[in-house]
Amino acid sequence: MSDVPEKKEIKISSWFFLAYISALIMPFFFYKLLGWHTLGMFGLLTLFALFSLYALRAIVAYPVILLIFATVPYMDMFNVLWSSSWLMVYWGVLVCIHFIPIVYRKWLNGFMLAILLLVPVIYYFEYAKERQNILANRTFTLSGSIPKNTSSFTEPCGKGASCKHYYLDLAGIHFHCHTKGDMNGKMEQFICQDIYQHAGKIATAQYILENQKEARLVSLHVDNQTLWSPEQTLAWYQHRERTVWHEFGVGLLLISLPFTLLFLWARRLAFQAA
Repeated sequence: MSDVPEKKEIKISSWFFLAYISALIMPFFFYKLLGWHTLGMFGLLTLFALFSLYALRAIVAYPVILLIFATVPYMDMFNVLWSSSWLMVYWGVLVCIHFIPIVYRKWLNGFMLAILLLVPVIYYFEYAKERQNILANRTFTLSGSIPKNTSSFTEPCGKGASCKHYYLDLAGIHFHCHTKGDMNGKMEQFICQDIYQHAGKIATAQYILENQKEARLVSLHVDNQTLWSPEQTLAWYQHRERTVWHEFGVGLLLISLPFTLLFLWARRLAFQAA
């Protein structure tokens, strides 16, 4: 006979099941407050969760899965600061915690918590720095002929899929049409449509390099006429910040808090059954 003690069966409370379903459904009633970007990724995770309800015991046994949901509100900030691929890497690290020896888990959990605490701070200072660059006129200047239409490139964006991206090519500098976070559409409409009625004319533009990878248009002049002003860019930043912080706060309340509490509850159930 084996001397290894048998692990107790995890008894899942029906209240945990109801709380879990409620946490999955509740955010969809507040889709206007969460924003489509956050809600879209949460929806993908929810579909996965609903199809794997039969594995509820596994969720209780491995409660870190619930923390993946809790990180969703951080997506916009990760996406603006770096790229969506960084968030996928972060989720991957969370899942891999269970494959790392227990002695290292506290260090990894601490690293994950540090990321969550630092990302909003980095986001705030990054946008504050870009605003100051505009206000202090620390911008780059170029002159070039306005093209007849947008340029584009295609890149893989999923298994067997490809995404087409459009941009304004002005003197070799690319201003993307689908500007990240352009919630009110004014900047995107100008770069994608309005500017091309001046095709062939020489434009003088000011811009900043945003996040070391994208150029952000600050102002544009044609024939001594201002087509886009620094004030409009500053208004874009203010609108973007208000939107991101609002969606982040709502996400913390409707997504992060419920799934963090479920994580603590599931861990308690797992410890009781150990």
